[in-house]
Amino acid sequence: MRRSFLLLASLLLASLPLSAQTYAPPKYLVSDELFKAVAAEYSGSAAKENVKGITQFHRIQASPGFTQAREWVVSRLKELGVTDVEVEIFPSDGKIRYQTYTGPLAWTVRDAELWITKPFRARFCHYTRAPMCLTTLSNGGEWNGEVVHVGRGTSDADYEGKDVKGKIVLASGYAASVHRQAVIGRGALGVLIYPRAEDRPEHPKMVRYNGLWLKWEEKDKAGFGFQLSRNQAERLLGLLEKGQAVQVRAQVDAELHAGQLDVTSAFFRGSEKPEQEIILIAHLDHPQWSANDNASGSAALIEVARTLKKLIDEKKVTLRRTIRLMWVPEHSGTIAWLDKHRDIKERAIAVLNLDMVGEDIYQTNSRLRITRTPDSLPSFLNDLVENVAAQTAAANLTDPAGTKNLFHYEMTPYDPGSDHDMFNDGMVGVPALMLGHWPDWTHHTSEDTPDKVDPTTLKRVGVLSTAATLWLATADDEQALELALRIAANQRGEFFRRVPKARPGPLRFAEPQEPQVESRMGISPGMIEGSPQELWRRASQAERTVRSVEVLLTPGASRQLDFLSMEFGNMARMFETFTGQWQGRRPARKQTIPRRSFLGPLADSYASTWFLEQLGADHAWWEEQSQKIPHWDILVYETLNFTDGKRSLAEIEDAVRAEFGDVPDGAVERILRDLEKVKLVEFAPPKPE
Repeated sequence: MRRSFLLLASLLLASLPLSAQTYAPPKYLVSDELFKAVAAEYSGSAAKENVKGITQFHRIQASPGFTQAREWVVSRLKELGVTDVEVEIFPSDGKIRYQTYTGPLAWTVRDAELWITKPFRARFCHYTRAPMCLTTLSNGGEWNGEVVHVGRGTSDADYEGKDVKGKIVLASGYAASVHRQAVIGRGALGVLIYPRAEDRPEHPKMVRYNGLWLKWEEKDKAGFGFQLSRNQAERLLGLLEKGQAVQVRAQVDAELHAGQLDVTSAFFRGSEKPEQEIILIAHLDHPQWSANDNASGSAALIEVARTLKKLIDEKKVTLRRTIRLMWVPEHSGTIAWLDKHRDIKERAIAVLNLDMVGEDIYQTNSRLRITRTPDSLPSFLNDLVENVAAQTAAANLTDPAGTKNLFHYEMTPYDPGSDHDMFNDGMVGVPALMLGHWPDWTHHTSEDTPDKVDPTTLKRVGVLSTAATLWLATADDEQALELALRIAANQRGEFFRRVPKARPGPLRFAEPQEPQVESRMGISPGMIEGSPQELWRRASQAERTVRSVEVLLTPGASRQLDFLSMEFGNMARMFETFTGQWQGRRPARKQTIPRRSFLGPLADSYASTWFLEQLGADHAWWEEQSQKIPHWDILVYETLNFTDGKRSLAEIEDAVRAEFGDVPDGAVERILRDLEKVKLVEFAPPKPE
């Protein structure tokens, strides 16, 4: 580290007013030389060829098709000379649980057909031609029966006055829920699932991806499922509405059995800090084709591996830290891996999750969304990736075989739904961003095909991800402190836009011994435009974001962060006082400390029903809240992330309200008390007053 850099930066920041606090660093964190080397090597066309290879396989989690795809990936890596590869196997059978997630049953499928036999004869599904028309985890067998329409088919009310035993149910709800109601609960033979009228009506030939997601104890009772297009469903609905009987024959050549979750890692080892890891992850699963979701991310990672090897072999980069590339079964494989590798919290410093990264944006009507870390885990990673994204956009990269589309991207608040959730979880605590395109009308449908994958998009996202990863793997103290200074300046500018009447002093390195913050900063409650609670949240976030750079620094250099983060910490404490957040609270709420006993997000869905079954009738409240409260799933996620064994119940409530605004009184405590009932959370008794 050059001391002159720190001295110059501190002098400039101390001497300039807020409007001119620019110490003229390079525009981008990644050097021009390194960025150009990555851009010259990474091929979007090669990545698309990998997409074509992966989409050969019906990649259902825990099943032989996934293992075949994993073997193809490993073989491709070896062809490219990437030999430091590890495959870890975890059993999965619809019964074994990894934390709150139940590993899925395995499924071997060879063929399936669905025929309408009355009042006309037509084949509505042939698995070998369109694999997605067979509902995932359909049992094997042959069935003949009459069709009964049950609306959504997911609640008891849908079946009132209808006898479905020995019949075949036509419904618009999710297949797993319909199957449990109709087949497991009422003796129906199977389910035919169609899209609701409002679900992408402009694509009436589209077939959706659904699964039965059976538990081990359900497999012998299981029937079948087929997915219909809207056109097919309307043909049947029209007949049923006229009172005509509809008969079908279903044939499925498949077995349900125990299987395995395959997690593949490829390593590029660091020389100075090999124990520190930067992880790039992509889920390999989903039915054939599922090109953008997520053959694109898995294929992009293979090209990242080739690019890294080439740059390292040519001595264009020398890694200080280790880079790990991971191909996983989404959620279930990742939680199994994290359950085994509890020490990853101490080793991994950042994760980039590539999920749906190859879109031809004009075919799919989408843009690249870079999802930030949640409030519970502020991180330098957001600022770094945003900077590299701007650098990538300015470079206007294209692939010879790709489009010349503009590079549309945006940084977005935290949004769940992929493997970044697992790493951002409070019990794991590794900052993770997701790069993926949204919206995408082809998502989880038969229309997600390789022709909608653009080599140019693959190149842009691949270069962005590789360049950011290499910066992390090679950064020294000087580079890391430059990032910290950028973060502090950016956070400070954003903060004072919220307090326009304040008279901010200079951002500077100084000893943290200034108790009269409001005097030095010139801030009083009357100057605040907006909620003091929101400003408390922002100041706290800023302090923790600056401090997060410490993981990249040597002990001596990390002391500089004390000076940079001091101002934000003092402001946070000041605004905490302004909010009066402790007034009127029961003392017990300030002293009661909830503690989590499980790792990973809470699994609460049709695909993993353990929590629902354990909670029983009380789960109705959760279902009600999910309909009433926007982003209920994120609110639950963050409530648990803030439950770190240090915060009191009152502090958790404050943090959740600061992030989400109005939260119904008692909702946070109810979440935690319900989890206490199923032994996932425990409450330490209040300390005596």
